Amino acid sequence: MSVSAFLLQVAILGACVGSFLNVVIYRLPKNISFLFKRSYCPNCNEKLKVFDLAPIISWALLKAKCRYCRKLISIRYPLVEITTAFLFLLCLESNGFSDTSSNTLFVIISGWVLVSYLLVLCLIDIDEMILPDSLTYTGSAFGLILMFSHNLFIINSSDNPLIEHVVAFLIAILGFSIFSHIVKLLIKKPALGGGDSKLFAMSGAWLGIDGLEVVIVLSFLISAVFVLFGFLFGLLRRSDYIPFGPYICFSILLVWILGSQFWIEALGDVFWWRYL
Repeated sequence: MSVSAFLLQVAILGACVGSFLNVVIYRLPKNISFLFKRSYCPNCNEKLKVFDLAPIISWALLKAKCRYCRKLISIRYPLVEITTAFLFLLCLESNGFSDTSSNTLFVIISGWVLVSYLLVLCLIDIDEMILPDSLTYTGSAFGLILMFSHNLFIINSSDNPLIEHVVAFLIAILGFSIFSHIVKLLIKKPALGGGDSKLFAMSGAWLGIDGLEVVIVLSFLISAVFVLFGFLFGLLRRSDYIPFGPYICFSILLVWILGSQFWIEALGDVFWWRYL
């Protein structure tokens, strides 16, 4: 198989997965089954046929309208499919579980699992201002299981960092929960939502202590830049609530793709406590 054919197959797989993620993003917050209930138009409730569900292509052929009620179909549906396809391709060159991970098929598939979780969490937080426990906890469990399996069966290493990743998970979920509770006692407002703490914990489960450290730093840096530009260009007001989950998700992705050591070296003195 040629490289171009392989890349095309990965992109098509990513688009198909993205189509499924669209269903999860819409149904999960509404407690509607996304596994056993057929796809339907949310406007007219008409059940969709197979030819209505082809990723990207169906949206284009139908001119962004439902075949049955002619209501507009949001452009976000094909954008999620395109984004998933792009991220699946990006995972082919990802750093993986650690700065020494080999780019095996196992690591690539693990990356596909991770980016699927991150996309769903990011968009649900934007839409609903929530990060469902069902996603952050199962995402953490998958991270621990896949990382453990990678070291034990793929690279056949006796030095398995499962304990470090479990500790990173616990540090995040307990540390941020305690920090948020203390801040709430002082200023009567929580510093972080409970879902944010669990999403940080999920990053620890996947990326370990160093990865968690970098994700925390990147999340606050990226969000600060976004807020600064939002205020400068009048896009944000002081009273606006900004979901923090998308910044955490993006930071996890950056660490998975490039590795924690890359960011530690690139940001240098931002990690000043490492030089004490």
